[in-house]
Amino acid sequence: MSGQTITKTLVDGLEKQASEYTVWDSKLPGFGVRVRPTGAKSFIIVYRAGTGRTAPVRRYTVAAVGKLAPEVARTQAKILLGNIANGTDPAAEKRANRPKRDRLTFDELAQLYLDQYAKVRKSSWKNDEGYLKKPRTKWKRRIASEITDDDVAELLEEIGTTAPVGANRTQSILHTLFSWAKEPGRKHVPVNPVADMRRRYQEAPRERVLTDQEIKTLWWGLEDPGLPAGRSIALALRFILATMLRPGQSAGLLIPELVGLNGEDPQYHIPKHRVKKRREVIVPLNALAVACVREAIARDDQGAVFSSWSTAPGPAANEEANNCQSEPGPLLPITRDALSAALNGRPAKGKRPARQGIREHLGLAHFTPHDLRRTAATIARRGGSKREDVKALLDHLEGDVTATYDKYDMLPEKRRVAIILETELRNIIGVKPSFGRPEIVFDRDNVVSVERQEAAIAS
Repeated sequence: MSGQTITKTLVDGLEKQASEYTVWDSKLPGFGVRVRPTGAKSFIIVYRAGTGRTAPVRRYTVAAVGKLAPEVARTQAKILLGNIANGTDPAAEKRANRPKRDRLTFDELAQLYLDQYAKVRKSSWKNDEGYLKKPRTKWKRRIASEITDDDVAELLEEIGTTAPVGANRTQSILHTLFSWAKEPGRKHVPVNPVADMRRRYQEAPRERVLTDQEIKTLWWGLEDPGLPAGRSIALALRFILATMLRPGQSAGLLIPELVGLNGEDPQYHIPKHRVKKRREVIVPLNALAVACVREAIARDDQGAVFSSWSTAPGPAANEEANNCQSEPGPLLPITRDALSAALNGRPAKGKRPARQGIREHLGLAHFTPHDLRRTAATIARRGGSKREDVKALLDHLEGDVTATYDKYDMLPEKRRVAIILETELRNIIGVKPSFGRPEIVFDRDNVVSVERQEAAIAS
């Protein structure tokens, strides 16, 4: 079809037919709207790649209908056709820049997935990066399209022997990666080898909540001069317990994200890129949380609150401060993985010796940094906080349609929960114990005065 000016009204009225057809624009030769049998519509240009009648005819998609208005698409098409007149070939350039299926390795595919999908859509993309480390190591130079379900099963069994939960998470990330790679317009792989694979390991529900005695031992044990971790780690763990924050959000706290720290309503404004569903969240801070922050901030320009640099490093500070900076300037925050490693230690590997964790040092049963968040929520509920208010402070999302319209931040309710949590924690931890040498108590019946001793010597 030809001889029509392409407008929004015209495009919206185009109906799908049994075969593909194109409506050409009367204003710009070579520009049109293609309608596929599925009903999908796209703005395209047609041109000759070269000069003369023997030059091949190319089709190039400018944009899908809906992404650009017809007027904008026409302008874009005019620019492309002008470049073509000067010797460019956009279709050939697009093919050259697209990794070919028969030579794309899994390592290259994994990096594409992280750059083009995970980092763009997921605030937790670092989790994906971490779970892809073992697949990338095992299949580094393997052609991605040749990886089979048997290859995936073998990898998951290797991971599952020591980390069954990690195997399940790896399987989930691989499923997302291959589904993304298989999508039309991308087609890096012909099939998803994880598509029909059931989860291989049963996971027990996470129910670990620290007892009051464990909380007291941990809270004051983090003051122990012999603690196998730096002070920033200790304060970040306390901060989780005092706020119910996720470990990553606690570790990543930056000074500019603190609002009203010296006022009556101190708050932590978590930016969108560190929150699920990409939205800003405000967390009120109680006095215990503020105390952790103030102790951690040695200077106003240090950047991260809980940084890899500390004014009073512990015995393991050198290992913890891999990113330590010798010159003043913005400091890097500690990571969620650093919290886990410091809490539970790490086994020996190669020439690297084993490292004792905080938990083992204090004689506590196994728990993770995330279990502190669950413990804090349990304490607040026990103290009388309403379930929906605790849910708000935990930032657990509603899944219904109403949540799309209800944007009330529940800040007063969250503040009440934070105060109740502080009160309950203070009742649990009590008074700080002494970490000094025990006082020596003398039996006065066995004490001889100096005068009597001198008299005995003289005689």
